[in-house]
Amino acid sequence: MRQILVVDDEAAIREVLMEFLTDHGYEPHGAESGPQALSLVKSIRPQIVLLDIAMPGMSGIEVLARLRKEAPSAAVIMISGHADHDLALKALDLGAYDFIQKPLDFRYLERTLLAKIVTLDSAEPEDSEETRDDAASSRTGRRSR
Repeated sequence: MRQILVVDDEAAIREVLMEFLTDHGYEPHGAESGPQALSLVKSIRPQIVLLDIAMPGMSGIEVLARLRKEAPSAAVIMISGHADHDLALKALDLGAYDFIQKPLDFRYLERTLLAKIVTLDSAEPEDSEETRDDAASSRTGRRSR
């Protein structure tokens, strides 16, 4: 099951997103601030992060920059209630996967999540018996038969 971290200082938006994600078979976790999100990333290792740009204290852009170091493989989808072209470009330059405006278009969000998951799945090595045997032999220094 895909772990998704939802970071938004607005509890209602965070809860709606988490309910949507749960209903679609994901395992969502919520954070109400940048520091809380950065702490959670270390323990849950989410594949995807939905990150609000405008948060008090630490902005989503600051969190994104830190996430690139803390969880470089996580796909970050920025969320904003403010149509700011420059912020969107900055987020994409920092490695954000996508930028979605509030109010959220849940069909678009679902397509974006599915598209990213397909690319995540294709990037992961297949978990075949041969791959497991090769991994086990490389750890032990023995060759598999």
